[in-house]
This record gives sequence, structure tokens and C-alpha cells, in this order.
Amino acid sequence: MAADTLTRKTARIRTLLEQRLKLRGPTLEQQAGKVGRSLPRGVLRDLRAVVRADVAQGHPRLARMVDAKSVGLAADRVETYLRGVDPTQELITRLLRRLAAVAAVGICGFIAAVWWFWSQGQI
Repeated sequence: MAADTLTRKTARIRTLLEQRLKLRGPTLEQQAGKVGRSLPRGVLRDLRAVVRADVAQGHPRLARMVDAKSVGLAADRVETYLRGVDPTQELITRLLRRLAAVAAVGICGFIAAVWWFWSQGQI
């Protein structure tokens, strides 16, 4: 893969990460560091391969060691996945997960309070 092809693919991935997942950063490497668990394991592995190739592109000897075909396929898989992500749905999912965590803590607190009162003989 020519360096310009990898550069174009990484630019598209950076744009998609910023638009779809709201991940900002000056480089793809920093954006990928912020991904966390928001991507499936296989897509995250492909993203890391693209980041490694992007970093190696800046070094003449390391650039020759990059497997162009596999990096190109990995970049395509990441791009395909990111195009299918709906930003509104991601926001709703994050909100619902946070509300579920708060509800779980509230339920555990209620159970603990009822148990405490029962053990003291007040119920």
C-alpha cells in the first residue's frame, strides 16, 4: 500500500471517529487510545494495526515492514464498522447505561437499609 493510500484511509478513520464516537485528538493514535470499550474486540484489534502502520509510516525502515494488504483490509473493516455507527443511538445507549448503574446502586442501598432495619428488629 502506498503511503498516500494509508494516509487517506487514516484520515477517513479519524474523521469517522470524531463524527460518530465524538473522539477528538490531534493524531489517530491519541484518538484510538480514547476508544475504550466502545468498539468490538475485532474492530479494536484492526484499529490498533492501522495505528501501528500509521506510526511506522513515519520511519523509513519500519515503513518497509508493514504488510500493506492486511493493513488495508483492517482499515476497510474499521471504516465499514464506523460508518454503521449511529451517533444518536450511541448517546442514548450511554445515557441508559448510566441510568441503569444509578438504579442498581439505589436498589442495593434500599436492600441494605431494609436488611439493617430488619436485623435491628424495627421491621
